[in-house]
Amino acid sequence: MRLKWLPVAVLSLLGVGMYSWALTRGQPHEFYSAAAMSMSQSWSAFFYGALDPAVTITTDKLPGALWVHAAFIRLFGQHEWVLLLPQALAGATAVPLLFGAVRRWAGDRAAVVAGSTYLAMPISFAAAQISIPDPLLTTCLTAAAYTLVRALDGDQRWLLLSAAIVGAAFQVKMLQAWVLVPVFGLTYLICAKAAARIRWLNVFLYGGVALLASVAWMSVISLIPTSRRPLLDGSEAGSPWEMVFLYNGIDRSAAGEITTILSRFSGTPGPLRLFNEQLAPQAGWLLPLAVLALVTGLVTSRTAGRHALSGWILWGGWLGLNWIAFSVLSGLHPYYLTVLSPAIAALVGAGIDQALTAWRTKQAAGWVLPAGIVITAGWSVLLIERQLTGLPWLMPLVAGLAVLALVLLFLQRSRFTLVATTAAVLAAPLCWTLSTPAIPEGSTRIISPIAGPPAYLAPLRQDAGATGVDAQLLAYLQARREGERFLFATGESSKAADYLYAGFPVLPFRGFTSGAPSVPAEEVSRLVSDRELRFILMMDQPGMTPRSTDRVRWIKQHCQLIDRIAYGATGPAGPWDADLYDCY
Repeated sequence: MRLKWLPVAVLSLLGVGMYSWALTRGQPHEFYSAAAMSMSQSWSAFFYGALDPAVTITTDKLPGALWVHAAFIRLFGQHEWVLLLPQALAGATAVPLLFGAVRRWAGDRAAVVAGSTYLAMPISFAAAQISIPDPLLTTCLTAAAYTLVRALDGDQRWLLLSAAIVGAAFQVKMLQAWVLVPVFGLTYLICAKAAARIRWLNVFLYGGVALLASVAWMSVISLIPTSRRPLLDGSEAGSPWEMVFLYNGIDRSAAGEITTILSRFSGTPGPLRLFNEQLAPQAGWLLPLAVLALVTGLVTSRTAGRHALSGWILWGGWLGLNWIAFSVLSGLHPYYLTVLSPAIAALVGAGIDQALTAWRTKQAAGWVLPAGIVITAGWSVLLIERQLTGLPWLMPLVAGLAVLALVLLFLQRSRFTLVATTAAVLAAPLCWTLSTPAIPEGSTRIISPIAGPPAYLAPLRQDAGATGVDAQLLAYLQARREGERFLFATGESSKAADYLYAGFPVLPFRGFTSGAPSVPAEEVSRLVSDRELRFILMMDQPGMTPRSTDRVRWIKQHCQLIDRIAYGATGPAGPWDADLYDCY
């Protein structure tokens, strides 16, 4: 009995090691990290998810993930590794949760392969290298799946816990958590050990609890008058509902300022998007095998009972609905695909186990195993061939392991067949993951992390934009500061985040996009009159709201434009360069 937990213990330790290694090779996402640091300094900022300690404006997301980061900063202090620690812990925690869920459905052998597959997924490793919500979301949803699997045996407490965890996942990354609610409900409705009437009642109860847990923060915020709370980025009207369901929901499926920017990271929408050159090297290595396993599992489990069918519905629905969502979303970062990792891993684990059993018993479904090895190896070779990898040995390794697995399979060397098969299908994504270099400062991987060898990443690396602290500008401002509350104000929250992350008191005038809510001209006038604000760093941008336009007009009328040479800038201002104004 003691050895029963040895596989999950070993996989969990491997997960801790791998994601701890990812932590040492990562960089904090400055925008989210700036908010987490501000939230750690003020309970009011913590509650609202404010970008700045002055609680002027929130981020454009719900604060759930940032609550975790801010709490870690309060516990351990403001260090880069503290900002990355939640992602490392989330990645490591997902492994035993996935193992437990797959084990209860498909057995130990399938769970071991599933856990190993999860550790090989490149996008999960890449996402753990920066301070973003996706690893936390993925772990929450994996926990919700595990507790749902426990609930299928008839214990309602596990079902309610699963619903509550879905609500927590919604606080972490909003509507992406709700994608799986229909899958969880359908799995319970079809496969739970209870009378039909009880199953229907529990499904409605599940949805109600998940909904209440999801909208709790938004409901509380809505009760607070707008004059007594910060601006909510993502809603000019100050509505959390608009921020979540319109700005972070409907608007993400239509062309716009954000989706145009994101399209260069993810390619053109469509059903084959997950196989394109941007996304396939991150999450697509095992997609053909996962689909093959799912189709075979659904066909062979039709008469095998609810328990055998439950996993195919759960993990197949997880993969399918997210696949549809990512196919229609106009703009997405590759790291959004982190949520696919548990489903792909579970399907691959159960598929290999089921096919191996069928092969040994000479069933027709057993031919799925050699077919899966050939398809996966062929697809891996194609992916490697169409990318610059700098790993000349990877293609021969994949082909050699595939041949070895097929030889052992046909020779009926059962002791080594499972190991060889797993090695053959995981070799390419695992080597791709392990070859990922540390993230350098200024890389776009801080904004949109991806995994892969240096040769693959080199052509994709480019300047992340006008980010970071300008040392000459900072020296100019600090030399002229006369006790003002703010070192300067800026019209772009992303620019303010660079300095907030570095610990300087900066006032953001507006949210993430040009159409975001913003501080009115009247408030700027008051801050200047009260000598709380002197300098303003500002860009003129198309698409600004009337409030932003009025503020820009006031600044140009009442403040003096400073020659760029005075604070070390050279050459004329470019489209992403801001002008500095002195309002005294």
